[in-house]
Amino acid sequence: MTPWELPSLLTPVHTYRGSKRKAGRERKHFPAILGFVYRNRFAVASQIRRRFADVLRSDRTARRHLEELEALAYLRVMPAQGVSPLFPKVYYVTKRGVRKLRESLAARGKSWQAVRVDRRGRQGQEGYSAERVIHEILITEFLLTVWQTVQGRPDLELLSIQRRSLVKQSAFWLEVERRWTHLFPDAMFLFRHASGGMVCCFVEVDNGTMNQKQIRAKYRRYVAWSQSPAGKQYLMDLYRCHGAIEPRPTFRLLVVAGGRTGQDDHRRMQELCVPVAKLPTAMQDRLWFTTVEDLCCWQRHPLPLDAAIWRRGRDAGRLETVPPSSGNGQTQAQEHVAGPLNPTSNSLHPLFPRGNRAGT
Repeated sequence: MTPWELPSLLTPVHTYRGSKRKAGRERKHFPAILGFVYRNRFAVASQIRRRFADVLRSDRTARRHLEELEALAYLRVMPAQGVSPLFPKVYYVTKRGVRKLRESLAARGKSWQAVRVDRRGRQGQEGYSAERVIHEILITEFLLTVWQTVQGRPDLELLSIQRRSLVKQSAFWLEVERRWTHLFPDAMFLFRHASGGMVCCFVEVDNGTMNQKQIRAKYRRYVAWSQSPAGKQYLMDLYRCHGAIEPRPTFRLLVVAGGRTGQDDHRRMQELCVPVAKLPTAMQDRLWFTTVEDLCCWQRHPLPLDAAIWRRGRDAGRLETVPPSSGNGQTQAQEHVAGPLNPTSNSLHPLFPRGNRAGT
């Protein structure tokens, strides 16, 4: 082959054949499924099945309804580079699906403008890289576990969950070291405890691709944003919109650490914690760390985020972590002290508050 022909080698190792175009059946829950997939960009069948377990009562039903959505050209399977035949189908909403979603919202009296998407990347022959696909699916999975946990806790209420819409927010443009840049978190959600307290949480899912310089730069952007008038105003408006009388510009930054090869997640978390000690104390208190491995241990629990698997920024930098041992699926990471921290202190915390306190 000549170098001019090398792009042809970027075709996926395995490509799923789409469902045959036929007269599909319109179902009343299809717009809800389209809304879920569109908000999260990409989703696999198991995630859609768990989110709509009330109507998709079995895996067979979920596959059949997704085939109908694909046949109606509302959903399409995204091509990806370097994936095996065991890799699941990754669905995204097509232009026709977006139009269907807009019509459904208009029938309920809601106006909505879709975010412009990268159609060339997701529909082109080369597709997205495998790392990009996995990163997007992990974000979808984390937001789904948030929803599952809140649904199973009557003392919690999920007020807002955003992912695509953050790109449209002008409040995330800021000046750092005399340069204008943007801060786009992977996701954001706002929950309220029964005591009345609300907490805004930003999510960053790491897949081991950032070096130390990039990690420090990301932390600096969050520090600058938390101190900027636009960032403070965004947070206070968000709280005030949901009933807060005297809101404060507080938030949590949830960092999920994952190794690039799917291993050494705890070592990767240590790398992410290295720059924390040099951050302002207020930012250290906002940082919460966990690993993909810890989340996976509680994946099949009815309340997957109700476990104490989170380390706060002010403690994470002083701990040396040991990966959890395999057992009943609910084992937690063991720790031993690498600094002046009290060995008897409980440095692992649940994400959502327990009892009558509202956390942050």
